[in-house]
Amino acid sequence: MDIKHYLEIAKEETKAAFSNNKWLLLFSTLLFVIPLLFGYFYADSISEYIQPMVDNFQKQVDEGVITLTTQSIFTNNVTVAIMLYALGALGGVLGALILANNGMFIGYFGADFNIYAYLALTVPHGIFEIPAIIIATTGGFVLLSFVLHFIWNLRSPDYSYLDIFDPYFSDVKITFKQRCYASFKMNQNKIKESFVFLCLAVILLIIAAFIEANITVPLAGKLLPFFGLSMG
Repeated sequence: MDIKHYLEIAKEETKAAFSNNKWLLLFSTLLFVIPLLFGYFYADSISEYIQPMVDNFQKQVDEGVITLTTQSIFTNNVTVAIMLYALGALGGVLGALILANNGMFIGYFGADFNIYAYLALTVPHGIFEIPAIIIATTGGFVLLSFVLHFIWNLRSPDYSYLDIFDPYFSDVKITFKQRCYASFKMNQNKIKESFVFLCLAVILLIIAAFIEANITVPLAGKLLPFFGLSMG
């Protein structure tokens, strides 16, 4: 088995997925970044809404419901990513709201920290984790796009995908089954691209979970003294 060949295929499929869905990816990124900035700079204004979530999160950590191990962090993050993917695919609105809420939560949570401490405790794993949840949500949006295009092309099929006859020069009526076949064939790449996004998100979350559980805190402990800060 030629691993290099399959890696090259994966690379090309990933490039195609990003290229064909760059606007959806940008949309998902803005859905996360704008609420994150709002949560950080306007923390006082949203305290009543966000603080109960922060308190609940801290309570789960203190009670051991949430543990900072590679497996537990990965399981929690993948659960969130799959939920964002599914909700994005099932209508988009709920997925968008949850992604925005995650951004606002992270921004608000960071407002209580010194900026250097905040960056030290979030950047090492965040550079993998944050893109992962954005990519997972985008994957859901791409799958939703497939569904919408599939339905639209049932109504107005592209006959070039039928490979049966030219309807403009035939009295034969196209059947519903043929419409489904033509529409699926025309839009099937969106399913593949959606799956590529989900797989990439999971890979990034594996890396993020390992870093968060084993590297972030020790690294922060070494960096913060340079800014006159400590972990205590």
